[in-house]
Amino acid sequence: MDQLETAARYDFASGHNPPSIGNACDARRMLGVPLDAHLLVIEDDAMIAWMVESLLEDLGFSSISLAASGEDAVAAALVRAPGLIISDIHLGSGMDGVTAAATIVSACSAPVIFITGYSIAQARPRVEAAVQGASLLRKPIQSAELETAIVHAFSARGAH
Repeated sequence: MDQLETAARYDFASGHNPPSIGNACDARRMLGVPLDAHLLVIEDDAMIAWMVESLLEDLGFSSISLAASGEDAVAAALVRAPGLIISDIHLGSGMDGVTAAATIVSACSAPVIFITGYSIAQARPRVEAAVQGASLLRKPIQSAELETAIVHAFSARGAH
């Protein structure tokens, strides 16, 4: 049975991710992206964190850590340096995502993608001042937007 037949027979009510139907186009889009890189997702909303983690797994990443606060993110980065940081800007009380990402980047220079439910125009000046070259996405995150931001983050990092 080929991948299309397997996907066609998949029971979507099972609650599990459907089987991947990989193709050459997918591989070409992610060319140059180290899928073995360790990713750190900083997000205080558990449902959004899991959704981002699922999108990343669908793109082929397997080493992903989740942190619900800025302080937890900095601690996690000390244990294992991330190859990419994806961070919400507003994390509730305590250290926010911009401060956490800037702190981590000062030690390991990982590329950063910020996500926010607020206005990008309002967030951009602070993000650009804190983390040079960071991307900024608006919630809800779409898979294609995230994929494009990841490719850009790694290609920009390779250019330096």
